This record gives sequence, C-alpha cells and structure tokens, in this order.
Amino acid sequence: MKRLWAFGTYIKYLFTSRTRYKTHSPYVYEFINNVLRDYEKYPEYSGLHKYRKKISSSSSLVETVDFGSGAGNKDYRTFTDKIGKIAKQRTHSKKRLELLFRLSRFFKPDQILEMGTAVGFSSLYLKRGFPEGKLTTMEGCAGLANIAARGFKIFYCEDIEIKIGNFDVTLPSTLKDINTLDLVFFDGNHKREPTLNYFEQCMTKVNENSVFIFDDIHWSQGMSSAWRKIKSDKRVSFTIDI
Repeated sequence: MKRLWAFGTYIKYLFTSRTRYKTHSPYVYEFINNVLRDYEKYPEYSGLHKYRKKISSSSSLVETVDFGSGAGNKDYRTFTDKIGKIAKQRTHSKKRLELLFRLSRFFKPDQILEMGTAVGFSSLYLKRGFPEGKLTTMEGCAGLANIAARGFKIFYCEDIEIKIGNFDVTLPSTLKDINTLDLVFFDGNHKREPTLNYFEQCMTKVNENSVFIFDDIHWSQGMSSAWRKIKSDKRVSFTIDI
C-alpha cells in the first residue's frame, strides 16, 4: 500500500513540476543552473567517493540506536549490524551527496546544522563544499558518531562538532550555542510531528538568507503532510521540490 501511495505521489509530481524555463525568479533560475544542473567533477569528489565506498563495504559490527522512523512505535530501537550495511541504509547516493556539496559551495553558509550524522558522509560533503563554514552535526547513536569522527579526522575536518543523543533533548541546547542558522539539513527523524517540531525550533535562529533542506519529504504520508505545512508557512519565502 505504501509503495502504491509513493508511486501516485511521484506521478503527481511529474505532472505538476516545472522546468527552469518556466521559472520567473532570476535567483531560482540561477540556483537551478549553478547547482542542480552543475555537472562538473570537482576534485574533492574523488577522495570523498573512495572513502564512502570503503566504509560502505566494511563488515565490522557496530551497536546502534534508532530514535527515528526505524524505531516504529517505540521511543527507540537498539541493534547490532555491519557498518557497511548501516552506511548503505542511512546515507545517500553518490548523486545526492554531490548535490549537498554543491549546495554548500553555492550558498557558502557560515553556520550549518545537520540533523542525522549517521557515519558522517553527508557531513563531509557539506563541509568540503565550504570548508570555511562551521558545521554542527547531530546523531542519536554514539557508535555511529565515533565512526563519523574518525572520518572527519581523515579529511582534516576535526572542527566539525558532533552532538550525541536524542534530538528532542540535544536540539534545544545546541541552538542555544548558535547565533544564526545559514543552512539546516533535516535528515534524522522521518516522522511528521518531530519534523515540524524541529522546524519550529530552528525557525527561531533564521536570517533572511537561511536555507532549510528536508530529506524524504515524500517518504510517507506523514512526511508529505509536514512538507505541505512547511510550504504554506508565511515565514517561508519559497520552496523547491527536487
């Protein structure tokens, strides 16, 4: 039933989406051309891709805890699995990671907040896209955070700050230490209410140029509902569904 709903959502998207030539905003047109349609092979990609491939093939075991959608109806779920398997399940494709790199490179955010570190792939692509910016990443599982920290050290990104724990607890304290949010990547809890809750908290730290990125907005009916609510919020200037 879920697959049928997702298919229907995608068909609707195909019929309602517009091309860059029907975009009236010069800024959005520039964004599409310089980010979404940027096919350059940046030199940073090579090392990042090799590292991603290495970790994704690791058979070492790690104990992990899931506070998000993977926990089902429970508050959290703990289990042990191969690092490579978890990396493949909880991180993005090479294409999407490259997009995160280009987003960071285009917007040049001084302060990035990422919700959902996993093994640190997305953190590295965001950071390498604009090394001068400060990146704070949040992860519920200490085991995965330790793997991510090792990767940050390999790429000389040890200034990335990792906050470990349930986002419901760690987000308020994390935001207290941040003056303004330039870019936020929501990728840690794919449920409607937590997503809207985190959105509201982060909205207290925005500026007129802040950018929010939401992953898996069509992953479930709940996430699609959250996305519709965010789109209709009067504080949001414009949204793009890619």
